[in-house]
Amino acid sequence: MKHSTPTTTVAPVLSVEGLSRDFNIPVPFLRRLVPGRPRPVFRAVTDVSFEIPRGQTYALVGESGSGKSTIARMVVGLTRPTAGVVRIAGHDLFAPDARGTRQAMRRRIQMVFQDPQASLNPRWRVEAIVGEPIRAFGLASGRALAARVAGHLETVGLSAADARKYPHEFSGGQRQRIAIARALASEPEFIVCDEPTSALDVSVQAQVLNLLRTLQSDLGLTYLFISHDLAVVRHMAQRVGVLQRGILVEEADTKTFFEGPKAEYSQMLLSAVPKIRKGTDE
Repeated sequence: MKHSTPTTTVAPVLSVEGLSRDFNIPVPFLRRLVPGRPRPVFRAVTDVSFEIPRGQTYALVGESGSGKSTIARMVVGLTRPTAGVVRIAGHDLFAPDARGTRQAMRRRIQMVFQDPQASLNPRWRVEAIVGEPIRAFGLASGRALAARVAGHLETVGLSAADARKYPHEFSGGQRQRIAIARALASEPEFIVCDEPTSALDVSVQAQVLNLLRTLQSDLGLTYLFISHDLAVVRHMAQRVGVLQRGILVEEADTKTFFEGPKAEYSQMLLSAVPKIRKGTDE
């Protein structure tokens, strides 16, 4: 008699269920005084659900204003959802009694922003920028902290000597490497990459993307990758979600999505990707 081996289900690093977010629309002061008149709201995200298994990359794509960055801010705890649940490693990030959970989760969640020049404090040396998460979470101090900073800089392809410099002394690609080193400093499991290469030159984009993939392989990182560049998404992600006006209109593994998208909006996005064809001599 055969006995079936029981299977264990591993909880995803990120689980999003029914996520929605409304924003109040500003109205003139006198209109606010009219009794019984409801305040207008704009729904930026509507009933979005998806999961990201450990060690994988999930890409959210869509045009500007589709709700990608709003979702990114909600999953890292910067913006509270109007409705829905965000779970990090099975823990509800916005449960009524989850303040302690959010504090504990902060070390495990990090974010890499679109513009490295805007996301790095221009008055701080790199040693202070990368060292701040290490100090904040009490991971090291003194010489051990300096050694950790040097190690993270070398991990992203910079030199330990760069710790004494300021952000303006680096190129755009190098500044994004500093931002990635800062994200790694708290030893996270989950990183949100919000358009991390869109402000960089094409050749530098490839270097940063390859760095992110190497770090994912070496450190077992899980990424939520926000982008409007489908060529980048094809290179980075195992699964793709397509947002249109805050609604997840399609979700599929990357191969299936690029071979035959189902939603009309997805087809439109793919048709807009430039294609290089060999010319013919006449």
